[in-house]
Amino acid sequence: MWNKMTIRAKITLLTAIVLILVTVCITGLSILNARQSFVAPFGYIRIPTDSAMEFELDEKSFENKSPDALSNDADIMNIGHIIQQSQSAFKIQSFIIAAIFICIGTAGAYFISGRVLKPIAVLTARIKDIDENNLKTQIEPCSGEDEVAQLTRSFNHMLDKLNRSFDNQRLFAQNAAHELKTPLSSIMAHIDVLQMDEQPTNEDYREIIKIVRISTKRLAELVGGLLSLNSLIDESNCEAIDCRTVFESIAADMREMIDEKSLRFDIIGDCQIIGDRNLLERAFTNLVQNAVRYNVEDGKVQIILGTGGIVIEDSGIGIPEENLDLIFEPFYCVSKSRSKKSGGNGLGMAIAKNIFDKHNIKIKITSNSGQGTKIILEH
Repeated sequence: MWNKMTIRAKITLLTAIVLILVTVCITGLSILNARQSFVAPFGYIRIPTDSAMEFELDEKSFENKSPDALSNDADIMNIGHIIQQSQSAFKIQSFIIAAIFICIGTAGAYFISGRVLKPIAVLTARIKDIDENNLKTQIEPCSGEDEVAQLTRSFNHMLDKLNRSFDNQRLFAQNAAHELKTPLSSIMAHIDVLQMDEQPTNEDYREIIKIVRISTKRLAELVGGLLSLNSLIDESNCEAIDCRTVFESIAADMREMIDEKSLRFDIIGDCQIIGDRNLLERAFTNLVQNAVRYNVEDGKVQIILGTGGIVIEDSGIGIPEENLDLIFEPFYCVSKSRSKKSGGNGLGMAIAKNIFDKHNIKIKITSNSGQGTKIILEH
């Protein structure tokens, strides 16, 4: 019942309850105080009846009467009756006044709460018209700095984030479809060419198989990358990982590419990280691949391992400062031409950040075009 009530009804009900409690207490105290205050300064006069009721008489009521007159039982009974009626009338009037104030206060609370909550009702009505097709809609905030204005600004900020999220989702779907379509189109095109040849030679078959194998490998890498974006940590696989051993293994696997560019590859220090070995090795490999892939001839790659973090620094072509905030987006490439030339697909950094986030590792990148890149991992 309570959860189904509107805020206005709740405020009115709570106000009415508070008013009832306060007025009942005040009225009760007033009646008790009045009863104790009706005392004649010269004492009590007892009505000589069977009821042992005492009446407090005001001194002024007897200033024109002699003590002998007061001895009359009729006068005493009359005075007692008057006092009793006054007390009863006072009680009734007190309760009536209390009831009136309760009604007025409750009505006032209902009216005032309606005025105060009106901006929320207007905001609710505007929100109902917003869906995924018009997330760019902004609600005009109320004047002032009250809670409703702050709520409106917070809602507009949430709409901005939702709109960016939907845009990123649509862009991700388009990029994923494009990246998957490219190798598939290549496979289909070469198969069609092979079918057009009435008498293909063994050399033709070998050439087509080679191209299909390359395209299939690229498809497998893309699918594996997409799956890695949503990979979860298996707590049972978490262990203490010796980082130096991991990076030495990565360097050994990439030795051919390192030697091809005549790079100086240095690993300094050592540290340990607790986590999923397979996922962290994948993330570290992506970072080292970028450092080697986008490096210059006779350049260097330096990896510094410490208890506070890991630093991967290279002397490569760097990243423009305006692109640093975008490199963690899936399929984002600083330059499409250089990415295709080096065999990248724009998933490496997105996968790495996703893995680091799951391990509570903060990643920071400083770079500039032509000045190399420095990656700092804080764990």
